[in-house]
Formats: sequence, C-alpha cells, structure tokens
Amino acid sequence: MFPEVTVAGAPYERGHTYGAAVAPLVCHSIASYARLFASRRGLDWAASQAEALRFAPLLAEVAPDLLEEMRGIADGAGRALAEIVALNVRTELMAGLPTGSYHPAGPAALARNRAAGVPEHPDEGEGPRAEDERGPSQLRSLESGAGPDDGECTIAAAGGPSTAAGGTILAQTWDWQGEQRAACVVLRVRAPGEPTILTVTEAGMVAKLGLNSAGLAVGLNLLRSRADGREVGMPIHVLLRKMLQARSFAEARAAADLAPPSGSTCITLASAAGDLVGLEITPAGLAEVVADDGLLAHANHCVDAGAMAGECPLDPASTSRERAGRAWELLRAGRGALDVAAMQALLRDHSDEPRCICRHPNMQIARLDRGESICGVVIDLAAGVLHVAPDVPCLTTFTAVPL
Repeated sequence: MFPEVTVAGAPYERGHTYGAAVAPLVCHSIASYARLFASRRGLDWAASQAEALRFAPLLAEVAPDLLEEMRGIADGAGRALAEIVALNVRTELMAGLPTGSYHPAGPAALARNRAAGVPEHPDEGEGPRAEDERGPSQLRSLESGAGPDDGECTIAAAGGPSTAAGGTILAQTWDWQGEQRAACVVLRVRAPGEPTILTVTEAGMVAKLGLNSAGLAVGLNLLRSRADGREVGMPIHVLLRKMLQARSFAEARAAADLAPPSGSTCITLASAAGDLVGLEITPAGLAEVVADDGLLAHANHCVDAGAMAGECPLDPASTSRERAGRAWELLRAGRGALDVAAMQALLRDHSDEPRCICRHPNMQIARLDRGESICGVVIDLAAGVLHVAPDVPCLTTFTAVPL
C-alpha cells in the first residue's frame, strides 16, 4: 500500500510535516519530472524551476495558503520552493506538447542535470539511455512499431438509484509512467476551519484524486486542445485541492472559475447528495458534461461539442474511446446494483485487451512513452472511504482508507 501521511495545522506547518515524512519520495518525483521536462521540452531542472516560478504570482493570488504549504513541503524535504512548485505545475509545463515528442536539446539538458546533481532514478547514473538519444525518425516509436502510450485514465461514477444503496461512488484508474508509482502517497489534510481531505497524490504535490468530509470527491482525466500551453494559468493539481477544500458542491464548482487554465483537463466532481458532473476545462472555456440517469463515464477525449471544436486529434495509439465506451457499457449493465465491489471490478476490466480499462505496460515501448494503470481508486462518498489498489488494479487488492 502507498505510504499514508496525516498533516494538520497552519499551511506551512502541515507542508513541513508532509515534506519531512516523504522526503525520499519527493526526490523520486523530482527525478521523474526532471527527466521528463528535459526529454520533452529540452529544459534542464534549473530552467524548469524558472518556468515554474512564472506561476508563483497566480498562486499567491488564488491559493496563497497552498503556496505557503509548498514552502513548508520544500523545507521539510530539504528542497527549494521552486522545485515543489515545478512538481505542482508539472501538467502545465507539459501542456501543448504532442504525445510522444522528444526535444532535440533533451540529451544536453539531461547531461546538465547529471552534472548539477539533480536526483535520478537508480538506473540512470551511468550515462544517457537509448530513448534519450533517439533521433527524429524514432520519436514516435521503437523498432517494434508500438506507439507512445502515456497519460490515459478512465473514470466511472454512479449515484442515486443507479447504485445499490442509493449513494454516490466515483472510481478511476490513474494511468501514467510506471516509475512514478513509487512516489505515490495517501495524504490526509486536517486544516483548521476546512473539511478533512483524503487524496492519492504524488509526493510533493498538494492533491490529485480524493474526497473530503463535506461529501465531495474529484477525479481527473487529461485532455489536449490546440490552445494548451500558451499562457500561465490555474494549475490543475492546485484546482483539485481547492475543490477538495470546498464545503459544498456549489463552492467546489465555483473554484473552476477562479482563473483560466494553461492546459486542458476534465475534472469529475461528485457529491454524497448525488450531484455528478464532468467539467471539461480548456483555455477556451469550461463545459459541463451532465450525468445520464445517475451515471457518468469519461476518458481522455472531449464529449461537449464546444470543447471538441478546439481539441487536438487523438493519437492513433490512444485507447480513450474504447475505454470510455466500455465503462459506459459496464455502468449501464450494472445500473441499480452498482456498489464498491462492482466499481472495483470495472477498474479491473480487460475487455478488448490491450485497449482496455485495466492497463498493463507494453515493455516494447520506451519508458517515457509507456503508460500503465499506476493505481485504481474507488471513492464511497456515503461511507467517506477511499479504496486504493496501489498497482495495476487486477494485480492487487483494494485497501480501504477512511477519512
């Protein structure tokens, strides 16, 4: 199971507790994203931090408490504030890049990182790896012909009469690069005057998937639009935390309007009272995808017609449409009897493998292009319990973690 960390108190205090508790895991996150920013954008870690600090004025305006919490994380983990900000805006620093792209300056940036002593994963200290040195003719695939396969997730949610007990259940796979599984944590935040928060996130980051004691839950899908990456905007992981700090569904929904985003995502927002909506957030605006008779599924493509107009075409290797379609099929087949066990089974589904919900890594694909289900999460809002499968969901059991 992922490490569980509980923090409390003022922003700096809880950040310091968090950073100190998972300092080695924060270094793991830095190793992952320093490598990614270098390979994809040609930015070494120093330049990545400078890019990240462009978001600091916006954070100071819309989330000063979280910026202070990041300062505490940095001090607790023995890192610089800019490094923690870079982790929390990692989606925005990658926005606008084509799937599977590699920057020609990547090898030089990786070399500068090594010379500067930036954290690396254990197998990376001997010199450049094959995928770091690929030329333009190799950017899309290895010799196997397999295409890039990163950044894919599947969400399924049900509420009201669609569930066996009448409550609301939000389930999702979080799919990403497998090495980052080692940096996952379950973070519980008890801040004065705010709901208690329970979130599965990456070490150093303030939130990702989760729920709160006010009966709210959030899930996340990456989207891609042609306007991504042009401006500094609301970091999606900060927005998820702002929603989890809310006391009502309306307050959480309003958080999506605090500032325009830099990149495109869909946040599924649910409440124990039965509210359920997908918020397709792009630099061009925000669209609501409403539930169908208490059911909602989403993957990595836009559903709203307006959002679709600005969307980037799906990569040929994307499995988004198949996974969303299968999630809808399973939800409709189980309508009226859906419970935690049924949603766990949905996250383990292998229909149309390998283009399926429960995703295993294709080891023929270069590691930066290789997606897999890092974990599965099923949120029972009525019980206030987060059920976490800390691996590819079919390979492990779900552990119940209460608020």
